[in-house]
This record gives sequence, structure tokens and C-alpha cells, in this order.
Amino acid sequence: MRSHVTTKVAIYIFLVVVSVTAVFPIYWLFSSALKPAKDLWTVPPSFFPLQPDFSHLVQIIREREFPKYLFNSLVVSLGSAAVSLFLDALVAYSLTRYPMRGRKQIAFWLISLRMMPPIVVILPLYIFFTRLGLIDSHLGLVLAHVTFNLPFASWMLAGFFREIPKEIDEAALLDGCTPVGVLFRIVLPLAAGGITATGVFCVLWSWNDFIFSFSLTSTKAATLPVPISGFLRDYVWEWSAFYAGGSIAAIPIVLLAIFAQRYLVRGMTLGAVSS
Repeated sequence: MRSHVTTKVAIYIFLVVVSVTAVFPIYWLFSSALKPAKDLWTVPPSFFPLQPDFSHLVQIIREREFPKYLFNSLVVSLGSAAVSLFLDALVAYSLTRYPMRGRKQIAFWLISLRMMPPIVVILPLYIFFTRLGLIDSHLGLVLAHVTFNLPFASWMLAGFFREIPKEIDEAALLDGCTPVGVLFRIVLPLAAGGITATGVFCVLWSWNDFIFSFSLTSTKAATLPVPISGFLRDYVWEWSAFYAGGSIAAIPIVLLAIFAQRYLVRGMTLGAVSS
């Protein structure tokens, strides 16, 4: 009995340590954004801003055009997620509902594309988008993000679609529904939770992307990571602005993760497993 209690206490202590380790960087980001500049480097460090200073947040919103970059991030992340989900639904449905040779190999090939580092495709995409006039445009950045969201999202959706019995499709076909109608009227509503989880992961990746935004945009379509990185240059380190900008960029994602928590957990445990 005593060993059982000791084991439970050890588990709870371990979970508390892991949780604090995971949450502390987020807390430090937000608390540092509210500290006066002189308190950022105090020894010992100040963990609680006794007199919150909102001037850094106000300054970057008014003087650094952060609303424009926030709008760009919203357009690009939501646009890439929407396009990816539409295409992935077609891919995942065909992989899970129609017999074909090499289906498992195709599925593995799709997810292997996601393993490729983004830097590998930057130069080809830059040349391609330059010729099409898509450099520094929302459309160009959306298409670039789709190239990396598509493989991962199709793999996730395939896992969710496999949970839906094929007999439901067959019954709908017998009632006169077309294969496309089965997908949009039957399968997608039944997999709404999986689609939500997949869409959240797509938004998260696009929102946090730096390499594509930095390489394929300049001023018009740049997303939040680009101006935030500019606060730390070779000889000028604007730590207050850096923390303030990071806090603004993190707030929408933190709220999204809180409201979509149950979908994210299900996506990581069920939909991501493909057979």
C-alpha cells in the first residue's frame, strides 16, 4: 500500500515538473513584455512585474505596423488551412475508400514529404514564384504553406476517415448519392472533429512559419515572425519589443489551443495513426 502511494506521489511530482517546464517559457514571455526595460536584466531576476508597463505593447502596435502583420498571419494561416483541408479531404477519401495498388506506399510517400526540411524547397519556390509574380503576395505564401501542410494533413484525415464504416458509404450510394456527395454529405460531417484537429495543426504550422515568410515576402505579405526576428539584429537587441511582439503573436495561438484542446488531443492520439 505504501509503495502504491509513493508511486502515485512520484508520478504527480513528475507531471508537475513537466507542466511547469512547459508553461514557464510562455509565462516568462508574457511577464517580460510587461516589465520596464531596466527590470529585464536584474539579478536576481524579477519573476513578477510589480508595476506592469504596457508602453512596449502600445509602441509596437502604433509604430511597427503590427496590425498589418497580424492581418497577414491570419490570412495566410487560415487560407493555407482551408486549401489544405479541401485537397486533403479528396486525397484521404481516395486512399481510404478505393482499392488501388501501392496504397500504403503512396501514403508513406506523402508523409515522407513532410519530413523534408523547408529550406530544401526555398530556392525552387522563389524562382517559380518570381516568374509567376507571386513574390510578396498572400497567394504565393498560402501556396508555399500548402506544400507542407498537404502531406501531413492528408495523413491525419486518412486516419479519421478509416474510423468511419464503409457500410455508411454503401448505403448512401444505394440511395442514389454520388461518390462526391458521399464525401461532402456523409463522411465530412461524421469526421468533423478530425477535420477540426487537422485544421488547427495546419494553422499552427503556418502561423509559426518563419523560413517561407522571410524568403518569399518583403513588406506587403510578411507575417508576424519576420518583424519579430528583426528586433534582434547584429548590434541592436530590442528585447522589450521582442517580448512584446512575441506576446502579441502568441495570444491568438494560445486561445486557439485552449478552445480546440480536445480536438488536438484526439488528433495526436487517433487520427495521426494510419494503417
